[in-house]
Amino acid sequence: MRLGLSSFIYRYATLPTRSDASPMGPTTMLRRAYALGVDAVQFSDNLPLHMLDADTLSALRDLGAELGLGIEVGARGLERPLLERYVELAGYFGSQALRLVLDEAEPERAREGLTWLLPRLRDAQLPLAIENHGSMPVMRLAAIVDALDDPLLRFCVDTANNLILLERPLETVAALAPRALQLHLKDYVVEKEPVGYRITGCVLGEGSLDIAAALEQVQPVQRGLDVYLESWMDPAPTWGDTLLQEERWIARCIEQARTWLGIDHTENTP
Repeated sequence: MRLGLSSFIYRYATLPTRSDASPMGPTTMLRRAYALGVDAVQFSDNLPLHMLDADTLSALRDLGAELGLGIEVGARGLERPLLERYVELAGYFGSQALRLVLDEAEPERAREGLTWLLPRLRDAQLPLAIENHGSMPVMRLAAIVDALDDPLLRFCVDTANNLILLERPLETVAALAPRALQLHLKDYVVEKEPVGYRITGCVLGEGSLDIAAALEQVQPVQRGLDVYLESWMDPAPTWGDTLLQEERWIARCIEQARTWLGIDHTENTP
């Protein structure tokens, strides 16, 4: 099992800045992950690797090797040239899987895209970690993968994304757990508004997610699955405070995750 960061945990630091500083890039994120003592970074569509030139990709790969950090790749959508490129990038970085958000609500189109992709995954011996992203109900997503019934088709189980469809997180996790390859672990709170309710994020362990039950369903430690941390964070009043709060949240999420996963902090300290 590896504990890592999804690039989306740096939701604000990677945005075009409102100050003189440049947004966080992939190599800076890798160095931050090393300083925080995690094992890997999963680069998602907020830091798309296919947009980098060959020299930058080479420098990123070399830095990952130097720091002893895994580099995992992620893509969004079923555009065929893009997926072909990400299969190549997965091999280039030695990524253990390709995380994919289907970004497709129509089951038949999703099934067609995965059917096209499967021979390329087999040639590369590359598992696909399909993330539940609220674009379709979890049972529909699970049914598509079950029907194709290929061992390379697995899930990146996100503990909160399907809240947008008003699905209970533990029901989402339970439906995908048998084919889980990765876990996106993030917490949430439901707040009462003057009219209705609002769902937002919080530091791991400080919200409504039953972490123990989610981990019991997926069993990442026992099965040797990667766990990547994410969070939803509302911005602070100023841009500087937002970036500072983001860093503090990340550190606290890592501390909580280590506790829940039974990881000795000293084993991950650079």
